[in-house]
Amino acid sequence: MLTETGSACIIPYRELPTENAAHPTRLCVIDLGTNSFHSLIVDAYPNGAYTILDRLKDVVRLGDHGLLTGQITKKGIERSIRALQRVKLLAQGWGVTEYLAYATSAIREARNGGDFIIHARERTGIKIRVIDGDLEAHLIYQGVRRAVEMRVPTLVVDIGGGSTEFIVGTSDEVIYRKSLKLGAARMAGRFLTTDPVDREEFVRLRRHYRDELKEVFEAARDYGVREIVGSSGTTENLAQVYLNHFGDPSLNIYQQPFAAPEFRQVTKLIMTSTRRDRMEMNGIDRKRVDQVVAGAMLADVVLKDLDVERIRISSHALREGMVEDYIERNRKRLRRIAPFTDVRRRSVHEIGFRYRWDRRHVHHVAAIVLQLFDVCRPVHGLGMRERELLEYAALLHDIGYHISRSSHHKHSKYLIMQSDWQGFVPDEIEIMAHLARYHRGAPPRETHMQFQRLKPEIKNVIMKLAPLLRIAEGLERSRYQIVTGIRAWLTPAALNLVVETRSDPQLELWGAKRSAGMFNQVYERKLRVAAANGQPEGAGVAEAASAGNPA
Repeated sequence: MLTETGSACIIPYRELPTENAAHPTRLCVIDLGTNSFHSLIVDAYPNGAYTILDRLKDVVRLGDHGLLTGQITKKGIERSIRALQRVKLLAQGWGVTEYLAYATSAIREARNGGDFIIHARERTGIKIRVIDGDLEAHLIYQGVRRAVEMRVPTLVVDIGGGSTEFIVGTSDEVIYRKSLKLGAARMAGRFLTTDPVDREEFVRLRRHYRDELKEVFEAARDYGVREIVGSSGTTENLAQVYLNHFGDPSLNIYQQPFAAPEFRQVTKLIMTSTRRDRMEMNGIDRKRVDQVVAGAMLADVVLKDLDVERIRISSHALREGMVEDYIERNRKRLRRIAPFTDVRRRSVHEIGFRYRWDRRHVHHVAAIVLQLFDVCRPVHGLGMRERELLEYAALLHDIGYHISRSSHHKHSKYLIMQSDWQGFVPDEIEIMAHLARYHRGAPPRETHMQFQRLKPEIKNVIMKLAPLLRIAEGLERSRYQIVTGIRAWLTPAALNLVVETRSDPQLELWGAKRSAGMFNQVYERKLRVAAANGQPEGAGVAEAASAGNPA
C-alpha cells in the first residue's frame, strides 16, 4: 500500500548529453527525371559539407510516349513506383531521416502528374515536389559549380530527357539561365523516325534547335563564352565515346577537357550511326541508344554556332544541387539539431524547429512533467517508454500555434499525426498526438471519436499522462519560466507540490489549480500547490478545484 513518495527537482530542463557535436543529417535525395530516377544517400553537415554514402539509378522511361501525349503511361507509373520502393528500402537501410524528392519535366507536364504524385505518396510515403524549369536550372548550377571551376563566364548545358537547361555564369554568380523543352527523349520522339536519321529529319531538327536557342546564343555571345560545361547522362555518354577515340584513357571524363573540334567528330559519328552501331558503341548507355542522336545534334549545334574552344564534363548536376540548396536553406536548423545523435530525439527537435516552437517554454514544461511522472509512478505504473513519450509530447504540445492560436491543442495533434517521424511506431505517434490534444481543453469524451477508436491500452496511457501535462502547463502559465524548482510528494490523499520561484507565482498557482480537474478524477487525489517561503504575500496553498477546463 502506498504511504508516501517524494522528489525534488531543479528547473529548468537540460538536454541529454550527446556523443558528437557535429552529427550530420542523413538525407535521401531523389531526382525524378524523364529517363531515370537518380538517388543519393547523403550526410549533410551544418558547415556546408556533405558526404555521399550511396547512389542508386533506376531507368523508368517516363518519356515513353508521355512527352508527346501529355500522359504518363500505366507501365511508366508502375516502373516508377517500383523504383521509388527500391529507393525507400535503400534509404531505410541507411537510417535516412529526411527525403528530398524533386520531379522535373515529364511529371510537371503530364496531365496525370498529380495523380502519380498522390499514388507514389500512398505506396511509398515519399513526398514529391514538382519544380519548374527555372528552379531546375538554378539547382543544376548549384551542383555544377561545386564540381567545376568557372573563373570566366561559361555555358552550362544539361541535356535531360524532357528539357535542357542552359546557364551562363561563373563560380560566383549566375548571369543567365533558361530551361527549354529540348530534351533528348522529347526531340527524338518528335522529330526522328528514320535509322540512320535521313537528311530531311536532320535539317528539320537542326532548324528547330537554332530557332529555340536564339536567346541562349545571344546571352553566351554577350559574355564572351568560350567554354561549355556539360552535365547529366547524355553529355557523359558523348564524352565517354570521345575518350575512347581521342582522350587520355588514364583519366576519367571528369578529369580532362575535350577539344571542341574533336568533340564534334564524336557528335557527327553518333548522328550518322544506326541503332545497331550505337548498341555496339563503347560508351553509349543501351537505355539511351534511341535518344542519344537527338542529344548529339543539340550538342553539335551549340558547339558549332558558338564556336567554343573546349567542353568539360561535370560530375555534379541536379541532385548534387539539391543537396547544396538544402544545406543553404537549412543551415541554421542543421546547426540546432547537429548535437542530437539519437534518432527519436532528433526527430522531435526537427519537428519543433520546423513549427517554430517556443523552445524555452516547452522545455520548461517538459522538466516539470517528468518530475510529476516520477513522483506519481506508484499510481500510474507506467515505464520508461511512456516517460519518453510524455517528454516528447510536452516538447511538441504547442506546435499548433503554427496554424492558429485558437484551438491550438487540436492543431498540435494534427501536426504531430501528419509529420514525418523517424524511429517511432504508429501507436507512439498516436500517444504523443493525443497528449498534445488533451494538454488543455475538455478531457476525452464519448463524442471524441478519434480518441474512442484508439486501442484500450493506448487510451489508458493517455488518460494517465494527460493530467500530468495539464498541471505542468499550468505551472508554466506565464511562459516566463517563473518556477525554478519543485518539491513534490504523493500521499493516498493528495499530490503536494511546493514550488520555488524567482518572482510572484500567482499566475502559476492559478494555472495549476485550474488544470487539476482531470488529475483529481483519474488519480482520485487532490492536487495541493503552495509557494515556498519568502514569496509575496498571498502565494500560499492553493487546493485545486475539481472542475475541468472548458472545451
